[in-house]
Amino acid sequence: MDYLKYLLPAGFLFISGAGVITGGITSWLGVLLFPVVAFIEYFLKDDFSVRKMRDSGATFMLYFQLIPWVFLWYALWVFLGSDYTWFAWTGAVLSTALITAAVGLPVAHELFHRIEGISRFTGNLFAVTLMAGDVELEHRMGHHIETSSLLDIDTPFRGESSYAFIPRLLPYFHKASWQMEKNRFVSKGQNHWSLGNRILWAWFAYVVLLSFFALTVSLSAALTVLLISIIGQCIVCLFSYVQHYGLIRVPGTPIEKRHALNHIRPLSRLLTFEIVTHSQHHTNPTVPYHQLTPYEDVIRPGSAYGYFLLTLIPPLWHKKMRKHLQEWDEKYASNDELTLAKEANIKAGWVSS
Repeated sequence: MDYLKYLLPAGFLFISGAGVITGGITSWLGVLLFPVVAFIEYFLKDDFSVRKMRDSGATFMLYFQLIPWVFLWYALWVFLGSDYTWFAWTGAVLSTALITAAVGLPVAHELFHRIEGISRFTGNLFAVTLMAGDVELEHRMGHHIETSSLLDIDTPFRGESSYAFIPRLLPYFHKASWQMEKNRFVSKGQNHWSLGNRILWAWFAYVVLLSFFALTVSLSAALTVLLISIIGQCIVCLFSYVQHYGLIRVPGTPIEKRHALNHIRPLSRLLTFEIVTHSQHHTNPTVPYHQLTPYEDVIRPGSAYGYFLLTLIPPLWHKKMRKHLQEWDEKYASNDELTLAKEANIKAGWVSS
């Protein structure tokens, strides 16, 4: 039964693709799925169940998602070659960006965290649809090492709005990965402008994607894909914002399960391939999605999709999250972390000095 549960993300990808290829008002289906999930999960409780899946079956369900992912982007290709209205175009752009980022990218994320080369290659290849085929390095070698500390750009400051966080993180994704790859070549005494540069291959793949849309549809279609990629990356930034906002860790200290926020409502877990079962993913990033443990003794705000929508209204977001962070400070922070947390609260204007 646990295998069938992971047909849900495939269903979301397919429904969104069907809406885009049909055009008209149905192109907005992917957008509407977000508030629908948030509304449903408002009435659901956290899901602490442990998945009962074999490694082979879990891997099959992971790769199976790539079929409807391809269909979604095929639907976009067909749509952009049709006679569409601006209303339908807006819906298609937002639906493709939202569902690729919120349902597709978690699949890529799971793949490029795996050890075998084919999975990492596949994850990065599909991440190219959002111009994100190069961010794996920063994610694995930056975020997963420095998470929740002041050295981690992926961890938002207390009091920082989502609108300030996105422009701070988005360019860093690419600059940091490029610098890491450059350093790899420099350490070997080699020129980083070479065929072995993984970042160059990621950008080449994206140029191929844009060229395909430009040559088979139109230049405006390629520009639409570029816009979808940028919006999709902003959505990815927002999910980082949701999962790490305001947490504190002293740089160099061990990463523990308290250093991540967990949004383990049933639909959130399934649709994100357990990314939101976030604590163990950070204490041991190589654990596959179906083996991740949903802990009770961590901060569990609620629906990942509900909190994603809440980020769009900063006053409501900060009001809600201050309660969760106060609980984190009181129950989970070490003495050194508590000192840093008090400083962060002062900088956020939450308390007076």
